[in-house]
Amino acid sequence: MRRSFFRNITLAFSVLTLTFVLASCLKEGDRTLMVNDPQSIPFITDTLPADLLSLFGEENVHFGDQPPVVDMEFKSMHQYVATNLQPPYAPQPGQLSPITHYHRLVNQYLQLVDYYSMTSEESRCKIVSPTFMTGYDNNFTVYYYETLQTEGHPQHAVVFSGTLTSGGVKDFMYGYKIVRYGDSIVPPTVYPVNSIFVFKDHDGMAESCTWFNDSLVSPQTH
Repeated sequence: MRRSFFRNITLAFSVLTLTFVLASCLKEGDRTLMVNDPQSIPFITDTLPADLLSLFGEENVHFGDQPPVVDMEFKSMHQYVATNLQPPYAPQPGQLSPITHYHRLVNQYLQLVDYYSMTSEESRCKIVSPTFMTGYDNNFTVYYYETLQTEGHPQHAVVFSGTLTSGGVKDFMYGYKIVRYGDSIVPPTVYPVNSIFVFKDHDGMAESCTWFNDSLVSPQTH
């Protein structure tokens, strides 16, 4: 009888303690607290090459751990802003690219987001999952590495940014650096390793558009 009584007292005390601990962790006055956030992403300056970020421009990198939810498809027409190559081996700043670039950001969870992209010269889209995102208010920056299935199989360090609006992404900027080539023999027609290119949208707005459908995804990526 005594053993049962003490067991019941212990159980009741444990439940009461657990309830108190949970309540104190979740609420402080009228404020709900977030504790032990399970997400941690690599910081952009520790991830991307410093020379890429320098040429991209610190003013175009939106820091912050509360980026907007960019659930959007949009397109951009690129105008060259800067490169570390000397003419005549690279396009001149101000020159327009005839290629349309298509973008899709979906499945965002805090600072992780899936990125789909393709150009008007491609028949299949590329997928990078996940990519990293920083930002605040309506301003965001996305960064990641990707390996392209083009000549030499280049690996790019990529960063792009802008301000989310109802009509698209304002002040859209895009930059990349060729980090290395995956093939042992690199064609002489490609840009050399460490080449950097920075672009902006030609009219300052990467317009929202509907371009994606499942037929654009290669079967092996499903």
